[in-house]
Amino acid sequence: MSDLRTQLEEDLGALRAAVTNMGLLADRMLDTAVQAVTDFQPGMTRRVIVEDDEADAIDAQVERDTTRLIALQQPVAQDLRVIITALKAVNELERVCDYAVDIAKIGRRISRAGVYKPLVDFPRLASAARSMLADVLKAFVNGDTELVQQVIRDDDIVDDLYHEYRDHMIALMRQEPDVVFQAAFMLLACKYLERVGDHIVNVAEDVYYMHTGDPVPLAKKRRSAQPEDMHAAQQ
Repeated sequence: MSDLRTQLEEDLGALRAAVTNMGLLADRMLDTAVQAVTDFQPGMTRRVIVEDDEADAIDAQVERDTTRLIALQQPVAQDLRVIITALKAVNELERVCDYAVDIAKIGRRISRAGVYKPLVDFPRLASAARSMLADVLKAFVNGDTELVQQVIRDDDIVDDLYHEYRDHMIALMRQEPDVVFQAAFMLLACKYLERVGDHIVNVAEDVYYMHTGDPVPLAKKRRSAQPEDMHAAQQ
C-alpha cells in the first residue's frame, strides 16, 4: 500500500471516529438536557451549553478535514462517499446538539419559575429519539442497512408521541390556565425532540448511501405534511 493510500485510510478512519464521537456527545447532551427538565436541576443546563462548544469544534474540524481531503486526495467511489457522509452526518448531529441546548434552557426556565409538573411522559419521548440515535450509530459503524431502515421507521414512534403530547398539552392549556406557562415550554421541548428524530433520519439516509451507493429505498412519508396534521396545528 502506497504512503498516500495509507494516509487516506488514516484520514477516513479519523472522519469515521468524528461521526461516532459527535453522535455519542449528542446522546449525552440529550440525556443531560432531559434531566434539566424532569429532575428540576437547572445546573444541568450549564453543562449542556459547555458541551455544545465541543460539538461546534468537532463540526468545524470535520469541515476542514473533508475540504482538505477532497482538494488534495481527489477521492472517488467509496472513499468519497465516506467523506461526504461524514460531513453531512456531523452537521446533522451538531443540530441535534443545538436542540439539546434548547431543551436544557427550557429546563432552566421552568425551574426558575418553580412550577414543574409531569404533564407528559417527556423521558419516554426522549428515550425514543435517543434509541434512534444509538441505532443509527451502530448502522454507521457496522454497515447494517436493515437497521438504517428500521431507524427511519422508528421515527414514526417519535412523531406519534409528539402528536399525542401536543394535543394533550393544548387541551390542558385550554382547561387549566395555571399550567399554561409550563405546558407552553414543554410543548416546545417536545417539538425539539421531534425535530431531533428528523435529523437522525437524515443521518440514516446518508449512512445508507455511504454503504450502498444508492438512495435509501424506504420512502419516509412526513406526517407533518398531511392535511389532518396541518389542520390540527391550526386549531
